[in-house]
Amino acid sequence: MGHRILFATISIVLPLLAGCASRGTGAPTIEAPGSTSFDPAPRGEVRVATANLWGVSVLGVDIADEIDARFTAFATRLAENPNDLDVVLIQEAWDDDARRALVEHEGVGRQFPWRVDAVEHPGGSGLVILSAFPIDEVRFHRFEAQGNCLKFWEGDCSAGKGVLAARLRIRDESVWFADTHLIACYQEAPALSACDQDDPNGEARWKQVEELRAFLTSLDPEGPIVVGGDFNFVPNSRYHGAFAAGEGARAWVDPGDDAGDAGRLDYIWTRPGARHQWVARVPLTPIATEPVTAAPGKVVPISDHPILMTRLRREATPRPTAR
Repeated sequence: MGHRILFATISIVLPLLAGCASRGTGAPTIEAPGSTSFDPAPRGEVRVATANLWGVSVLGVDIADEIDARFTAFATRLAENPNDLDVVLIQEAWDDDARRALVEHEGVGRQFPWRVDAVEHPGGSGLVILSAFPIDEVRFHRFEAQGNCLKFWEGDCSAGKGVLAARLRIRDESVWFADTHLIACYQEAPALSACDQDDPNGEARWKQVEELRAFLTSLDPEGPIVVGGDFNFVPNSRYHGAFAAGEGARAWVDPGDDAGDAGRLDYIWTRPGARHQWVARVPLTPIATEPVTAAPGKVVPISDHPILMTRLRREATPRPTAR
């Protein structure tokens, strides 16, 4: 009897997973709903944020708490833009209604006149890029390593995770900005560092790191690149070292964070170009920290991850020192 129930469950769940996994496999398109007549970088720097919004929704059923209220609050804050953000990299925007309400908010369109949403079937990999700069080109790579589809309760295999990249026109330069979300760690160990060695999803994450590095290099082997998102590894992990690895001045740089949070999972990395680089002038700093009043007497954080920002400035890439 138990085997028949299990077989019936798998027979129902696997087709649903196949449908979910097809989301975000098509080419994303550039949307330009707003207009701007001002130079979005008069200060000579770019302010970029990464925001994992915990908009987890499966087959129309919300898994995360108070998604609509939290996305609405974030849209309001983006419309006010107190941090003068130029680029926002969003992850976990899987709830279709909440995501569309956010990106179609009038104030958001005014502050970020260009956007790209990994949408062929709505939702895609949950990735969205909002930009104050014109977007000239976009690409999406869905990770080949997607985790174990039989472990449907984890959701990663059905999420269509990958990396969304947009080539932004910043004054006289084109720069690739990428947004990504790697496979999660579901270990129940109290320390996230346990996911470094003992995580059953570790092999898939390692392959995703390799895919991510290869995809980013393919975008522009010589130019500077910025990538942010939820990497689902901590700063002292082997994955951190593997992603950062590079030759001399061309290594990926993690600016760290103000609190020195050993459990941090979100990053904004920069890779210098052969001639120019975008250097983080400050460590990653939490923003939008005010809680959201979802209902009378119910106050929730805007997400289960801190929303982080940094300021990037264009500089010449140092020449390698002769030996």
